[in-house]
Amino acid sequence: MNSLGLYLHIPYCLHKCGYCDFNSHPENQAEAEVYISALLAEIDHYAVKLKEKRVPTVFFGGGTPTILPPDHLDKILGRVKNRFDLTQNCEISIEANPATVECETLEQIRLSGFNRISIGVQSFDAEELKLLERVHNQEEIHTTVDRARQAGFNNLSLDLMFSLPGQSPEKWKSHLQQAVNKKPDHLSAYGLTIEPATSFFKLQERGLLQLPHEDIQLEMLETTIGFLQSAGYEHYEISNYAKPGYECQHNLNYWNNGEYLGLGAGASSYLNGERFKNINLPSRYIREVQVGGTAVESTERLEPLHAMGETIMLGLRQLKGISIENFENRFQVSFNTVYGKVLAPLLEERLITLNQNRMALSRKGLFIADSVILKFLA
Repeated sequence: MNSLGLYLHIPYCLHKCGYCDFNSHPENQAEAEVYISALLAEIDHYAVKLKEKRVPTVFFGGGTPTILPPDHLDKILGRVKNRFDLTQNCEISIEANPATVECETLEQIRLSGFNRISIGVQSFDAEELKLLERVHNQEEIHTTVDRARQAGFNNLSLDLMFSLPGQSPEKWKSHLQQAVNKKPDHLSAYGLTIEPATSFFKLQERGLLQLPHEDIQLEMLETTIGFLQSAGYEHYEISNYAKPGYECQHNLNYWNNGEYLGLGAGASSYLNGERFKNINLPSRYIREVQVGGTAVESTERLEPLHAMGETIMLGLRQLKGISIENFENRFQVSFNTVYGKVLAPLLEERLITLNQNRMALSRKGLFIADSVILKFLA
């Protein structure tokens, strides 16, 4: 493989939301200055080793990347452009939260070369935003989207969240309508899940937070698919919808089990059949990079069966599924020999489909995707 996705992690946030289990930390301007220097050093370290790789996607995630001043973001992206071989039409994405991005910032980062923006809306309702501990309000959503368009972002994505405590299907549909009214090119719609080590998890344990009944969650998912498809969005991944040609190329590389390099605190990489992950804590990440140029905390070389299961797990997230021919060529095994016993009952229960040598989740299987995928990992 000569293609490499590049991910850069900015770990700082104004506030850590109650549902968030990402590697994010309170804003620390003094530390952030040193963090950027470490990130630049890590870029330099890997660029020497990976100079033969072409980079079709770059993604700045977090945390909240737009918490950094635009000249800092420009400096980091400039170093990436200088050190790596970016393709001519490279997709360069940045995550943004409405409360942390000014009009001037949007204009500056667009001029720096960012050409795709993903805005963390989550909800258009004041009470739900409060519940989610988001620091923006409804008005800031509209101004941020409008200003991003004015700044020249013609590839714009919105993140939404459903299955919130107390949320009705009707309320959720109103959010979808408001999102579509903003005419985004891409939409991510995630069902809220309660992860361990979050404040939501502690509230749930104490009986103070309850998600809607599974039947209501299923109704919301069905509503999402039908509503967005009728609005012209292709449902191309379990939680993702795009206008034709606006699928997130960076994430598609993940789901196609392509190679990627993660830079920054807590970032993960997958190269040459090996997975490795950086230290989470920014201060420790900084110290390690200052000493040795990297901050790798753990490495894992995937055994063939593990790698095959992971390829299926990622591939089935896409609505088009996976090519069995490509799978067999990649691993030099018969798919039926390895997974025939798993396949038969799933076909019988109509949870998966086999068409033109492609395996995909059926509509029925889509609603219990995690359970179906687990069958291939057992």
